[in-house]
Amino acid sequence: MNKMATEKQIEILKGMAKAWFGNSQQHSIHAEIIRQKGFSKLADKIQAEAEGEWKEAQRVNARLLELGVTPTLAINNYPIITDIREQLEYDYNEGLKGMAELNAMIADFADDYITRRMIEEFIVDEQEHTNWLAEHIGLIEEIGYQNYLIQQL
Repeated sequence: MNKMATEKQIEILKGMAKAWFGNSQQHSIHAEIIRQKGFSKLADKIQAEAEGEWKEAQRVNARLLELGVTPTLAINNYPIITDIREQLEYDYNEGLKGMAELNAMIADFADDYITRRMIEEFIVDEQEHTNWLAEHIGLIEEIGYQNYLIQQL
């Protein structure tokens, strides 16, 4: 055990793992919905996001173990959305909220460089994904939903 984490830090980390695991499953299901509609290019991108979130959850659980804390087996529930545009919009809004939450968490780990650095990396990943979503939502507005979907075949 590297150091004693506070109860607040432990709860934050456990909450992060639950969120990443749940979001990973949501994205994996959304990717399959998209794939079954025939849009393999977009499905591949969403599945890659699901796998990245799974790995982030694993990193959080590994950090909990490093801190001498037993992770819990739990996931947050997220809605399953069948409309592709609604999926992108939901994910974009969740990404904005997630970045704000992650930024707020940094202060709680002022005394824990390793965890703080991990959260900073998560913020960068979330920012990249949110930027990608903003681009694609903008593309839908610019060229129309049907033309966008044709590009995702």
